[in-house]
Amino acid sequence: MFQEPVYDPGAGTLHALRLELGDDLFFAGTRLWLERYNDSAGTAEDFQAVFEEGSGEDLDAFFQIWLYEQAKPPATWTLP
Repeated sequence: MFQEPVYDPGAGTLHALRLELGDDLFFAGTRLWLERYNDSAGTAEDFQAVFEEGSGEDLDAFFQIWLYEQAKPPATWTLP
């Protein structure tokens, strides 16, 4: 449970999302997530919806690559 495949993808996704949105929008989305899902669970789709709402951006391409594709995204990946 504490091996690389469990922790690295999630941490990498969060880091890439922060780089993609910038600190202000990332932390606004984080606060919104905590307000809505504190002491409860949400899905990946819920997570995406909250960050799209908080940022005003369509993040489909980002989440498709970072959560659903088999291959790891490149370290320098940004939305096209």
